[in-house]
Amino acid sequence: MKKIFSYALMMIATTVAFTSCEDDHDSNPVIETPTEFTINNPAVGDAVVDLDKSKTFNLTWSQPKFTSMNAPVSAHYQVQISPTGTFNKEFDTGLTLDENKGCDYASIDETFTSCNADIPTKDIAKALQRVMRWEEDKVPATFEAKMRVRAFVSNASQEIVSQVVSSNTIGFKCAPTYVELKDIDAIMWYLVGNMFGAKWGSDIGVDALPMFKIPAYEYNKKTGAGEIEYINYFTSGEYNDKVECDASGFKIQRSDFNWDYSMNADITKEVKDRKGTIIYRNGDSKGDGGHILAPKAGYYKITLNTEKNEAKMEEYKVSKPQNYGVIQIIGSFNDWKSDVPMLPYNKEGVENHAWYYVMDVPAEGVQFKLRIAGSWDTNWGNATEGAKDGDVVGVCNTKKDGANIGLKKGKYVISFNDINGVISIVEVDTKKK
Repeated sequence: MKKIFSYALMMIATTVAFTSCEDDHDSNPVIETPTEFTINNPAVGDAVVDLDKSKTFNLTWSQPKFTSMNAPVSAHYQVQISPTGTFNKEFDTGLTLDENKGCDYASIDETFTSCNADIPTKDIAKALQRVMRWEEDKVPATFEAKMRVRAFVSNASQEIVSQVVSSNTIGFKCAPTYVELKDIDAIMWYLVGNMFGAKWGSDIGVDALPMFKIPAYEYNKKTGAGEIEYINYFTSGEYNDKVECDASGFKIQRSDFNWDYSMNADITKEVKDRKGTIIYRNGDSKGDGGHILAPKAGYYKITLNTEKNEAKMEEYKVSKPQNYGVIQIIGSFNDWKSDVPMLPYNKEGVENHAWYYVMDVPAEGVQFKLRIAGSWDTNWGNATEGAKDGDVVGVCNTKKDGANIGLKKGKYVISFNDINGVISIVEVDTKKK
């Protein structure tokens, strides 16, 4: 507790001038632990707040007394929503949705630094949904929920350095709206350039192809950071005067397709001789690099750590894999009647083992499998026992009757590597268009 008080006093010292005279000590502020503070009655009164059509919900509260003289401190406030008024288990954004089952309240993601806040109603709807888990067609027309505010002092590192104190609880009437809840997906980077059909654009599934999520990898549940990879056959070539390779060069782009932060080959003379497989992020060096280029034709694996923003390209040791020529996708989207060819990652005429297919999934969802052309003798299905729709990354069963792979409504790039049997599915954010 002494450490907490010392932190808070340091923060007070930045805004209050303490005297150095011993006989003035009685006039200096002293850290206190407030026990309560009060939410004022909302301006809406008993009116029903439409969480879909209205934009904000204004809320004010009294300032907790963190010091004996109520000296200013860097206080933060967080609004919390409970369907019943109990605050025993908070929804934890660092856990999965399944791990959060049984929570009885959720906090608004945004924190406030004053005692007056316009809370986005969409955030209130999201907090309610995190606890209630309403199905889309079973959201009640009206609902009476509870709300409170918690206050604390934090330091520059956003660490709480004071006692956390909660306000009184108030009720409010609302018309809820459905909010789709999803776990944080893995951060994705995209392959662009000559090796991938000479496409350098930002249209996912057309100009830019996603790298692969890794089965059973524990991505950061709060940020989606971790490792992604790509394995395939690469051709080689030579740099021209612009440190570009007309035949096989490529780069790796992050999801906002800002070239200032693309992954490039280091183009110093020493690395040029190694054909540019040493990769760095443009934003770290403040300068554009060259095309990434395999030292010689062969199989390579690119590994990209999205937490450290580091990437490497290494030779991939594998015996000569079977060259299927094409992989087909078949499923409920065409009544299981005909195969649709997946597209190759590699440019035309180059041996390829990574395939993709862009699918717009309707409201009823889809089930599908992958197979060689027109035959079930070699097919791939979900190898996960009891797999659910949305289990979209894993190692597929080969030549076995694996489970169908299921997807819910949305737009996806379905990617498959026939060397290691890994399927990785990335949802495309259509709202960015």
